[in-house]
Amino acid sequence: MPRYHFLIHASDHKHDDPDGLHLPSHDAARDHGHRVVRELKEGGYHPSGATLLVQDEAGEIIHSVPF
Repeated sequence: MPRYHFLIHASDHKHDDPDGLHLPSHDAARDHGHRVVRELKEGGYHPSGATLLVQDEAGEIIHSVPF
């Protein structure tokens, strides 16, 4: 199963995901990225201009989710 990483890039900071998560497909990784953003926003995280980037194990950005 491929490993995906979920990186947050905002204007004033970045958060890397060195461990990542094994998921069965790009679609599953995209769905997980949307869940992460939704949960962070519900928790009060609203950085201006931030984006969650979904990266595959080869380092390619396969999807992005704006906050």
